[in-house]
Amino acid sequence: MNTLNRKLFFTIVGGTVGTLLVGYLAMTLIVQAKFQSVKSEVLDHNPEITSIESINRLGGWGEFFREYVLIVKKGPETEYRIWTYGSGKITSEEVLID
Repeated sequence: MNTLNRKLFFTIVGGTVGTLLVGYLAMTLIVQAKFQSVKSEVLDHNPEITSIESINRLGGWGEFFREYVLIVKKGPETEYRIWTYGSGKITSEEVLID
């Protein structure tokens, strides 16, 4: 490989890897921002919730409505699993028993 081909190869590979890395970081940031938005909406609409322990998203790419599952605490010890579409309104809930 001569010097010009080597530089071209490394430029293409570096550009591709950089583009993929930036895309991955952007998608991760967008998902985390949406999770924070959902957490905020849930806490604003439901004052009985004292803390949010975890959040996950159901569904995947291309789905118009995304449902979120949160593990929350109501009161000092009682944990619940709740479902919401991101608006903060709880669509379903269940008590978690350890």
